[in-house]
Amino acid sequence: MAPQSSHRTTIDGWHLSVALSGEVINAVPNLAGAQNSREAFMTLSAQANIGGSGSNPVTAANFVAGYQVGCQVDVSQGLQIGGTGQLAGSVGATISGQPGVQVGGTGAIGGFVQTDLQPGVITTVAMGTMPVTAGMGRLDMQDVHVKVDACGGPVTVRSYATFAVASAVQQTQLSVYGDPYVLN
Repeated sequence: MAPQSSHRTTIDGWHLSVALSGEVINAVPNLAGAQNSREAFMTLSAQANIGGSGSNPVTAANFVAGYQVGCQVDVSQGLQIGGTGQLAGSVGATISGQPGVQVGGTGAIGGFVQTDLQPGVITTVAMGTMPVTAGMGRLDMQDVHVKVDACGGPVTVRSYATFAVASAVQQTQLSVYGDPYVLN
């Protein structure tokens, strides 16, 4: 996947950057063979930097990286299958006129399949967080397992990193996103 980065200068002069690199997504068949589950192993490096000489000291800096996971149709409510049956009969006899016997019957069978389809959902999964106390913080993740269950339709993942920095006069948040990738 292509490297991504974002840069910003705070109002009090700090130069901030956040970047994603080395991303590899290895989609694999679901271990249980379930048709509505997807699995992958994710590798990603994310880095946050504070540079320059701001007019106010940095009082807090936090860094998080992970994945946003999108499921087209949520089928987590499951599938219900049921049926009904009915059988009725009748027997009659006539003695006057033409003697005879009448036999009749009716039957009915019915069934249903029902599921509750919910609109798709997007879930944010943080895979690493850290305070940045020096000028740089880095999160490296290798072959982290991701599993998505109860999803009808495609599952799309997108990496992200967010860097939040505060001083006495400002709070700045900076995010960067990777390219979307469909798990098959």
